[in-house]
Amino acid sequence: MTELVLPGWMITFIHICILIVFLVGLLCFFLRKKYIRQLFGLKLMLQSVSLGLILTGWQRNEMFLAQSMIISALVLEAVVIGLALTMLIHITKHAKDEKDMVQ
Repeated sequence: MTELVLPGWMITFIHICILIVFLVGLLCFFLRKKYIRQLFGLKLMLQSVSLGLILTGWQRNEMFLAQSMIISALVLEAVVIGLALTMLIHITKHAKDEKDMVQ
């Protein structure tokens, strides 16, 4: 297998893109009022962390450590997204029940 060598400016550019995706997710999470958009922002943040782990592991030539960290991050991400979806469903049901009681 041949080794992939990227120029330094491209690695810096990829790091900046990862940071921008994380910041967009953070802004989407905190500034949006719709729950689905907040969940999308959370997903963007978690995916940018995974991408950052992949790039850092590749740079340091420690892919086994990066892979184990990413697997842990993906399991944690699945749990967080599942809990967030469950809470979103319960909040929506609760708001609908309160709305029906008022009318």
